[in-house]
Amino acid sequence: MSAAKEQEGFVPSMESIKCPCCGAPLTFDPASQQFKCEFCLSTFPKKEIERPTPCEVETMPEALEEYNCPSCGATVLADANTTADFCAYCGNPVIHRGRISGEIKPDLIIPFKITKVQAQDILRDFLKKKKFVPRSFFDQANLDKVTGVYHPFWEMDADTNSSINATATTTNTWTQGDKRYTKTNYFNVYRQGEIHFEDISVNALKDADKVLLEGVLPYPINEHKPFAMEYLSGFLSKKYDLERQDVEGEARAKMYNYAGKVLSDTVKGYDSVKIDKQSVIVNHATWDYTLLPIWVLAYRHNGKVYTFAVNGVTGKVFGEIPLSKTRQWLCAGGIAATVALILGLIGGLLF
Repeated sequence: MSAAKEQEGFVPSMESIKCPCCGAPLTFDPASQQFKCEFCLSTFPKKEIERPTPCEVETMPEALEEYNCPSCGATVLADANTTADFCAYCGNPVIHRGRISGEIKPDLIIPFKITKVQAQDILRDFLKKKKFVPRSFFDQANLDKVTGVYHPFWEMDADTNSSINATATTTNTWTQGDKRYTKTNYFNVYRQGEIHFEDISVNALKDADKVLLEGVLPYPINEHKPFAMEYLSGFLSKKYDLERQDVEGEARAKMYNYAGKVLSDTVKGYDSVKIDKQSVIVNHATWDYTLLPIWVLAYRHNGKVYTFAVNGVTGKVFGEIPLSKTRQWLCAGGIAATVALILGLIGGLLF
C-alpha cells in the first residue's frame, strides 16, 4: 500500500460516466466487474471508459451529491447517477443537501463483488436459520431496501520486531493411597520475531456502529485496487471524519494483541502460557485511506431499528437478530399444549 496522500485539491468536474454506445449513464456491476448500461445493455471494462486527464493530479471526475438523515444523523455521498431516498441505517427519509466537492481522494478501494440480489439471498438464508425472526423481515419490500455503501477505513501496513516474555506451566496429577496430588512446573519462556502486518483496518467514522462495520471484516487483501470514481457508480459512500492520527492508537492496539497471539502460539508442549511482558517495535509503517464495500439493511420492528451488514466481497453477515414475541408466544403455547397432552395421556394411563 502507498502512504495516504491528504490532498485538498479535489475539484470534480460535472461530467458523469456515460455509455460510449448510447450516452446513457453507466453503473458498476459487481457480478461481471464491468460497467453496465441499463438502457442498451452494453458492458465495458474499466479501461474502455477511463477519461484521459491532462496531468497526473489526482482529482475526482465529478462532484458528489450529499444526503443527510435528520433522524439518525447519517450522511452519505452519491455520484450524479445515484440517488438516495431513504437512510440505509435507520430506514427514514433522507434530505438532499446538494452538490459538494473538494473531498479528499481515497488511496484504495475494494469494489463490490456481491450483487444486491445475492446480498438479499444471503440475508434471507442467514435469518431463516434463526428462531423467532418476524415474518415481515422476509418480505421482498423490506429486502429491496438493502443498500450498497462504501465505508471509509484507515488501513495500516507495518514491519515490526516483536517479543514476549511468558510463563508456561505443565501439570502432573497422581494418586497415592487415598490422596490425590498435583504438581505444577513453571518455565520462563522467551519468543522474538519479525512480524509483518498487512491491512490492519480501523473504522474512520466517529458515530458509526463500530461493532457492526468491523463485524464483517476481514476483506481479501488481493481485492484492493487504486481508487477510481467509476467504482462508486450505482452505490453510496460515506466520507471519513476521523483522521489517521485519531485511529493510530487503535490500530497499534490491534497489532499489539495479534503479535502477542502469534508469538504465544509458537510455545508448544505446555499446559498453559501466560504473557508477562510484551514489546512491539514498529520499524516501518504505511497508511491508506480505503473504501470497503458493505451491503446495509435497516429493519424496523416494534419501534426498534435492527441494522444488518453484509461484506460486499465475502458475504459475511453481522447484525442483531430481531425476535417476534408473537412467534415466541405461539411456540411456548405449542410446547405447553404438548406437555398438557402428554400429562393427560399419562394421567389416563395411570388412572
